[in-house]
Amino acid sequence: MRKWIKLSWVILLILKTQMIMAQQNYEVIARISPPNPDMSGIAVSSDNRVFLGFPRHADNHKEFALAELKDGNLAPWPDKNFVYPSAKPVKDWLVSPHGMYMDKNDVLWILDDGKRSGTDEIPEGAAKVVAIDIKTKKILHSLIIPKPTLRSTAHFNDLRVDLSHGKSGTVYIANSGFKNDFSLVIIDVASGKVKEVLRNHVSTSPEPDFMAFLEGEPRRRENKQYSLPAGGADGISISPDNQTLYWTTISGRNMYSLPTAVLSDFEKPEMEIEAAIKSEGQHPACDGLAEDENGNIYFGAFEQQSLVKRTPDGNYETVSHDTKNYVWPDGLAFRNGYLYVTLGQWNRLPDFNNKKDLRKPPYLVMKIKVPE
Repeated sequence: MRKWIKLSWVILLILKTQMIMAQQNYEVIARISPPNPDMSGIAVSSDNRVFLGFPRHADNHKEFALAELKDGNLAPWPDKNFVYPSAKPVKDWLVSPHGMYMDKNDVLWILDDGKRSGTDEIPEGAAKVVAIDIKTKKILHSLIIPKPTLRSTAHFNDLRVDLSHGKSGTVYIANSGFKNDFSLVIIDVASGKVKEVLRNHVSTSPEPDFMAFLEGEPRRRENKQYSLPAGGADGISISPDNQTLYWTTISGRNMYSLPTAVLSDFEKPEMEIEAAIKSEGQHPACDGLAEDENGNIYFGAFEQQSLVKRTPDGNYETVSHDTKNYVWPDGLAFRNGYLYVTLGQWNRLPDFNNKKDLRKPPYLVMKIKVPE
């Protein structure tokens, strides 16, 4: 009996040590406070340059929409004319960048959802995908999302870029939607042609009666009002060989996938796309996703206030956990053995808390070494 008790204490000590290590394995690379805005998207280059996006769909702020992080400081990027509010046509500046993706050539792809808080309509030209060569700051592509795909109820949330399909590549976008409007959007880079698929399909829509625990409190939709960030297709990821696209809903725990050969085919009918969907099983409820070169997918688990890894065989591992600082993990990026995450505290916005802004700056950006 004593031997069993001693062994139990050893196991508890090991588990406690592992938890402490998981809580301490990160580095804070930015502390962002007003007047700087709250950040969301993040992308990291091959030589570890970090870029952050500052959307205006929740706060119609007057500061920069995109910046490079240099030694903990923010520098508007690529230049002030492109990232500050402007009287120019909305197609010529970043309105509200959300998802960001760095391709293998160090081209930064930015998804501008075009949405500004307090403005119902999204003007044509505001919603777009912009590709910038980070070495030259040259804008290589500006792909406008036109009507009818552009709607006030659409929320173009995150994107991935597939350079293996199409003459100049294909962009896949998760539309998490405002109100009841959810889908995936595909853009052929060379032609600028846009196609929307799986609109309000079960795989892109919120799971019925979704409820989550946020910072220890149960949150759900009550009296037609959400007490947590909610929506459909949100997290998006692509396999290392560019052959499979994965996505999750922000209000759900099921992941789905499709072959990119199917999605990138603009002639493929909706029925065949639906038939090709594969259920990838359950995952921790999350916002953004990231992937690495080995086929691992990373989740910002907002209920557990953790960062979680899904291995190619479908198993899950906790990468990092911190109930104090991991308040709504949002944008994720993986680069050179490190996982980067923005912590925007979006669940504390006034819309979800009886019109009270419960966010507590500074907003943190973390860098976590991922064990091999």
